[in-house]
Amino acid sequence: MHTDQNYKPEKQYFPFKVYLGKLKDGSNINVYLTGFKWDCGWYWGGGYIETVDMHTHFGGCFLDTVDVRGHSLGNFVSPWYKGYSPETATVINNGASVWEDLSLFLDFPQFTPNEWWRIKDLYKQFYIYRDAAEAFQYGGHCASEGRASDELKPKMAALINKHIETVIIPETMKALKLAV
Repeated sequence: MHTDQNYKPEKQYFPFKVYLGKLKDGSNINVYLTGFKWDCGWYWGGGYIETVDMHTHFGGCFLDTVDVRGHSLGNFVSPWYKGYSPETATVINNGASVWEDLSLFLDFPQFTPNEWWRIKDLYKQFYIYRDAAEAFQYGGHCASEGRASDELKPKMAALINKHIETVIIPETMKALKLAV
């Protein structure tokens, strides 16, 4: 059972649903970004991108996939477009990361490119810190037996989780133009 005895968040849920824009595929589907919560008693969850047909991590849409330069995503409709296939995806080959500007794949984007860069940076930090907290708490994702005691640093995990709660989440909410 994953239970971090050293960290108890002051607040366990940061609810929000931020409208990002509408898909540019003609479907008129709204795209939203949702809040954070303390999940399973040991990690921060959050940063979900949602439409009527999809629920996925921010990182999978904006941070973990690559374009032709090795940055972000080249097939800009792939995370959201219900009928996606490599044959029908629109590929951006202008040397720019598709995710640099929401207007490349959303109509009525709610954030400027500069605002979006800040939001993406905060989510990148969120995922890095969350993974680090897990590694210090349990020795890594899907930890197996045989961890050396020096691998586990529950106090470091608690410090990182507190940083996520008190710095990264509030800064993300400010960047999203939400009250903290």
